[in-house]
Amino acid sequence: MHRSFLAISLALAGVSVAACDARPASDGGGGILPVTGAHAIHVAGGAFAEPIICTQCHNQQFQVTLQGSLASANGAQGTFNATTKTCSNVYCHSGGPQLVIGGGTLPLPVWNPPSVITCGGCHSAPGAGTPTPWHPAVAPSVQCAICHPGYTNTTVNVPLHVNGVANLTFPDLGTSCAACHGDPSRVLPPGTPAVVQASPPVDRTGSSDTRQIGVGAHQAHLLPGSGAISNPIACGECHVVPTDLAHVGPDANTPATLAWGPLARANGSSASFDPASATCANYCHGATLLGGSRTQPIWTKVDGTQAACGACHGDPPSSGWHVLHAAPTRENISCGVCHPTGYAIDVVGPVVAPIHVNGSLNMNQTTGFANWNPNAVGPNGARGTATGCHGGTRYWTVGCQ
Repeated sequence: MHRSFLAISLALAGVSVAACDARPASDGGGGILPVTGAHAIHVAGGAFAEPIICTQCHNQQFQVTLQGSLASANGAQGTFNATTKTCSNVYCHSGGPQLVIGGGTLPLPVWNPPSVITCGGCHSAPGAGTPTPWHPAVAPSVQCAICHPGYTNTTVNVPLHVNGVANLTFPDLGTSCAACHGDPSRVLPPGTPAVVQASPPVDRTGSSDTRQIGVGAHQAHLLPGSGAISNPIACGECHVVPTDLAHVGPDANTPATLAWGPLARANGSSASFDPASATCANYCHGATLLGGSRTQPIWTKVDGTQAACGACHGDPPSSGWHVLHAAPTRENISCGVCHPTGYAIDVVGPVVAPIHVNGSLNMNQTTGFANWNPNAVGPNGARGTATGCHGGTRYWTVGCQ
């Protein structure tokens, strides 16, 4: 079988079997399978690649050229150092400049005695080395098969491995996002979009630490619950929701692409995020309101203080006549008199949570507030009229009654 295979290889190269006879049998003379150095590993194939024909590495005179179509794939220009007996810049062990695979522990394998090549020798193993634009520093549990058919993290699809082509099966990002980040076993409340399973924690490096910017306050924004003070915030209010794999690199610190949605920019807010301090400013956290103690909350501080009552606006709000009406030391009028029932000092009840942080000012347009008009212009530009409580028209802006 060995003789037959070698004969086929040489025939493809236009070299007769007889031309080998001048060489020792150990080097392939007489059509015998060569056994010196790493010959047998390459010619016979194995767990990592199909058999490599002689002409990938030799010319017709059996000089080492490394000019075969596979050895030089993707722009590789291989060389062999006869002193150190090492190959360098050959596609089979480094990928070539047009297919940077990176991170391998043996990019310059030794021919004699032959280096022992394992997963991670030619390129980084998942989660264990240098990332490339299409191979982020993902958690070690992420399986190669999500993108590469027939591969696992410890085995390869031999017919497709070392073939000069990146064989890909692009994952369905609607169902596979949680393979790299999030938690595919996360149980979601009824009505919650499935994409929430893919939201950190965990991030793509495997971390569940909310102090990491890739984790942060994701869940506090996305999940409804008894303690929620608004409807879940859509992912697209803060960043682009990926539709392909172009978002995965080039390294573990590549930030998400921020693209603020209509809620984040409501009321003319100029939404922004400062990665150095991990702080954001937007409508949702009171960028257009007054009196808030934390209108630029820290994304990585998830302790309940960043969105507590008084964080986004005063408590009671400091705009207009809020303090006079609602402060416990003044009139102490319940928030639910003017705003929908369910609001109170330091409380956003579950009934009003869906309309809290919604981009609108919700008032009780019933008895006593039928003529509330926040756009009415009064003395000195004062806005907001109301009848009922005062028996006539009153403007909301302080000092303009």
